[in-house]
Amino acid sequence: MNKKTKTYLLLTAVLGVWGTIAFKIVNGLSQGLPQSSEPVLDISFKPKTIKTIDTFSIENVERDPFLGALSSSKTNNKPKTTKNSNQIVTKHQPKITYSGLVKKQTTADKVFVVNINNQQYLLKQGQMADSVKLLRGNTKEITIRYKNQTKTINRD
Repeated sequence: MNKKTKTYLLLTAVLGVWGTIAFKIVNGLSQGLPQSSEPVLDISFKPKTIKTIDTFSIENVERDPFLGALSSSKTNNKPKTTKNSNQIVTKHQPKITYSGLVKKQTTADKVFVVNINNQQYLLKQGQMADSVKLLRGNTKEITIRYKNQTKTINRD
C-alpha cells in the first residue's frame, strides 16, 4: 500500500469515530425532557398485627441446681428497719443516701448526687425522683420529703 491509500483509510476511520461521537451528542441534546408517569399510590391502610407477649413467672427454687442439695436456710420476707446518719431504710421507704454536691464556680446552681435504692440521681432543689422530693441541701446534708415525711440525710 502506498502512502495515499493509508492516508485515506485513516481519514475515513477518524471521520467515522468523530461522526459517531457527534451523532450521540446531537441525539442526547434533542430528546427533550424525559417522560414522567404518575406514581401509583396505594392508599389502603394495613395496620400491623400485634403479637401476643409471652408471659412468665419466677418461682423460688429450694434446690441448688449445681449441688443438687436442698437449701436449709429459709429467708425472712419482712423488711428490716434501720436508721443511720447517712441513710434511711424503713418498712415502706426507699434506701436513700447523699453522695455529694456538683456546682459550677460561675453560677449559684447546685446539683445534688442522691442514691435512691442504689440508683444514682442528679437533683436540683425542688426536683423529684422515685417519689422523693429534694427540698434543700448543702455540702454536708440534704433535706428530702417522701410521702409527707421530711428527713435530713447526712453525706456519706
